[in-house]
Amino acid sequence: MEFTEEELRQAGLLGDGDLLSKCFKLCATIQRFLASPSSTSPIHMWTYPFTSSSQNPLSSPASPTLCDASTAFSALGIGSDVTRVSAHQPSPWEKSAYYHGVSVEPPELLYRSDYLDTPFPHPQGRIQNLSNKTAHGVFNTPLNAVWHTVAPKIRDMLKALKIRYSVIHLARFTTHGEDGESTLGPVVIWIATHPGSTTTDDAHLASPDIIALLETNGVCGAVVEWIEGVVERL
Repeated sequence: MEFTEEELRQAGLLGDGDLLSKCFKLCATIQRFLASPSSTSPIHMWTYPFTSSSQNPLSSPASPTLCDASTAFSALGIGSDVTRVSAHQPSPWEKSAYYHGVSVEPPELLYRSDYLDTPFPHPQGRIQNLSNKTAHGVFNTPLNAVWHTVAPKIRDMLKALKIRYSVIHLARFTTHGEDGESTLGPVVIWIATHPGSTTTDDAHLASPDIIALLETNGVCGAVVEWIEGVVERL
């Protein structure tokens, strides 16, 4: 990101001071935020008075180097490697609340193909009201007539992409709002993958081909949703 010198000065990023101590302060705040994923309060970089030498911070011996700054992260248990966040990844709130009500311990959302067209509502203020969802089977839709044809092809697509899936389900979800209204959602291709084996980007890349396959077979408006899970014998 590019900023003007004036913007950097206003943010406290220019001038003298102890950058490393400010790193510790910010890292501690990030750690508290990560420990409470349901929090909806953003971390604003500009509220932390980062300061550095007026000289080039990468060449000045008086300023901490980037390696020094990474030591601060390691000391707090966060680690020096920064995990890249996918642009397609659901927010912590959506990830944990999307399937609320589906079961006693609902799964977390990994990815859904309609995230741009159908934004998930976030709570306003301190009160976090959750809509409940109920899962249903899929009946009397165009997909029922062709599922025996498209299901093996979806399986083969996932195998070709080396996606370790556990189950490929069909489902529809009814969302029960606070106003007492209930809304039946679209047909969902509900894919469960082995925990830790599939990234949000993997799911994002695979979903368009699945949607295209469905549309080719006369099924329009379906959504692909991804979770993590394994099948257990009872």
